[in-house]
Amino acid sequence: MAGKKYPDLKGTLLIVTYGRSGSTILQSLIQTIPDCHLVGENYNTLEGLFRAAQRVRKTRNTWGKKDRPANHPWYGADQLSPKRFERRLVDLFVDEVIRPPQDVRWFGFKEIRYPSFQDDLPKFLNFCRRNFPNAFFIFNSRDAESVANSAWWKRHPHEKVVSMVADMDRRFAEFAEEHPASSHHVRYEELVRDPTCLAPLFEKLGEELDIEAAQRVLARRLTH
Repeated sequence: MAGKKYPDLKGTLLIVTYGRSGSTILQSLIQTIPDCHLVGENYNTLEGLFRAAQRVRKTRNTWGKKDRPANHPWYGADQLSPKRFERRLVDLFVDEVIRPPQDVRWFGFKEIRYPSFQDDLPKFLNFCRRNFPNAFFIFNSRDAESVANSAWWKRHPHEKVVSMVADMDRRFAEFAEEHPASSHHVRYEELVRDPTCLAPLFEKLGEELDIEAAQRVLARRLTH
């Protein structure tokens, strides 16, 4: 996909976080990279595609190990190609959800609905690693008390929100430690205090952090 449709593409950027973590500010900061097409949330559309790919893989691995007769309930399972299926799903997601321009250098999206994955989160992230070109994960964390006291989270049990944040931050840190070349973990409190903390992230991407552009982003008041 990358070479033919997007000849200048360096890779895919995925902001991985939870709600009220400051991810919209981070999204805007990443958008300061020249020719970066980073879109916002999509109600975790990719989870449905990931689950579909899991079912095809399970079908192939369980009932597709040998040819089945036409009157068998799993007839045709041996002809399934899980790798091709999930790759084409991701290609469709890029074309219809991300919709990058042809001259893009980085494309991607941010999503906040990752707590729903729980123990399947590493599987999902590896699904992304396999199928997006040069996938790079930007994990975003925020102080748990601040999250719990923000917007709609205040309507949820305080202890559950704090526990969710701690659990997700642990999962983010574990994956980033396991895949340091294709991951970076940032904290909201640090980036709003001093955007130069993003310099190591930009260095990993082979990009230069535009401090003036970052400061303009932080000076803008969000409306949500």
